[in-house]
Order: sequence, then structure tokens, then C-alpha cells
Amino acid sequence: MTDSFQVKNPIYPIFSILASILIFVGSLLLAKSFWGGIFLALEFVILVLFGYWRACFFMLPFTLVYSGLFSLVFYFASGRDFSFAAQMAVRFGGVALACVPSLSLPPVALVRNLTALRCPRLVTLGMLITLSFVPVLASEIRQVRSAMRTRGATSFYKPVVLYRAFLIPLIVRLVNISDTLTLSVETRAFVSDGAKPSVYKRVKVSAKDVGFLVAFLMIFSCCSVFAHFGKIA
Repeated sequence: MTDSFQVKNPIYPIFSILASILIFVGSLLLAKSFWGGIFLALEFVILVLFGYWRACFFMLPFTLVYSGLFSLVFYFASGRDFSFAAQMAVRFGGVALACVPSLSLPPVALVRNLTALRCPRLVTLGMLITLSFVPVLASEIRQVRSAMRTRGATSFYKPVVLYRAFLIPLIVRLVNISDTLTLSVETRAFVSDGAKPSVYKRVKVSAKDVGFLVAFLMIFSCCSVFAHFGKIA
């Protein structure tokens, strides 16, 4: 979703979304087992090997800090139950790791993939705008804050400064962006009828994509089986 985390050769978009779902679901299902931590560690290695190392290592400190803090809170809230705190750490870690495949996915590739699969155009256009809005919003916030520092308005604790120097300029800039998007859609003759859409560059499945999905499914299946037999034993 952000340019700084996008990989050179991204995985097939549908497979990336499926990987995020598998990580999220697997961390919840396996949290009560020893294999929950093994599952997250193996999926982390797979993501690094398939080119997601930049997003993985960027998310790693954040994941460790916020998982550790919340696990510590649950540790004391549960009466110093270390097992429960470890389960929460696996759940929080899974949520953070599940963001990596989606975070590194180019929005255009996802939209092209969904369009080729005959997804409704209103859905694909809305998804493209939504996914592209996050980096745009971050860029606009940086520009407004830079303008504030240039004018000597650096305090966010004063309501007047926050409202007049930050919120109003940011809202105006976002309104201008929305107007530009509207004109862009109109000038490109966008219609929502049943006309067959065209795809400028089709996203195809490669051997690397299949290997990525197979590795994810194997790790998910093996850890689930081992955790199940561990409960029986």
C-alpha cells in the first residue's frame, strides 16, 4: 500500500490477501498452543525469503513493543498468568504480521487483478481510491506540519493552533484532492454499467506465486495438525 514497502516483484495480489487472512486466522487458532509462535516465526521467514524483508523488519520493532506492552497488561490483569499473556502476544503478533503482505501490495496490481476476475467496477475503483488514500493522507499531514513549523506554530496542545493551523488547512487540501479525483474519473469516461472493462496490464500467476502460496498453506496445515495432536496427547 505504501511505496516504501512495495517489493520489486510482488506476489499475485489474491495470494497476498489470502496470506494475510491465513496469518490472522492461524494466529488466533494456534494462540493457545506452542505451535502458535512457531507458526508466526515460519511465516515471517517465508515473507523475508519472498522479498518482503523491508516491510517485515520495519514492522518487527513495532510488533515487539506493542505486543510486549499489551501482553504485560494482560499478564497482570489475569493474575500473573504467563500462559494467557503468551497467547495474547501471539494474537497481537499475528495481527501485525498479517498486515505485511497487504502493506507491500501495489494498489494498482490488486485492482487490475480484481478487474480481470470480473469484480464490479464500482468496487475496484472504490478500493483503489481507499488504498491509495493512506499514503496521500500521510503526505498531506507532513506538508501541513512543515508549513506550521515555517510559520512558528509548533504546539498541538493549544486548541486554537490545532484547529486553525492544522485541521482547517488539512481539510481544505483533502477537499481539493477529492475534487481532482472527481474530475479525473469524469475525464476518463468512467461508467458503472455492464460494459466490459479493459485491463492495461494483466497480472499473471507465476511459479514464484504458486510456491509462495504452497509454502504458506503447508506451514498453516502442519502447525494446525501438530497443535491438534498436541492437545490430544
